[in-house]
Amino acid sequence: MSSEKLYTIVLEHSLEVLLEAATMEQVEAFWDAYDTRYFGLRLEEDNAQHARVIVTDEIPEDEEEAELCIG
Repeated sequence: MSSEKLYTIVLEHSLEVLLEAATMEQVEAFWDAYDTRYFGLRLEEDNAQHARVIVTDEIPEDEEEAELCIG
């Protein structure tokens, strides 16, 4: 059994699994690839060997307001 911590990325409102049983390197690569699509990266520790990462595809209100001021 591997001692490396694994992560599952879940979409907040639908609970759709976007990436399952991934290493931290895979999570970082996912985030680099999709950082403009998903927001609010939040880590929830399930246990010592696994953690769930919650993301949303809805723009947070503070970012939305900032874009309106710029554009």
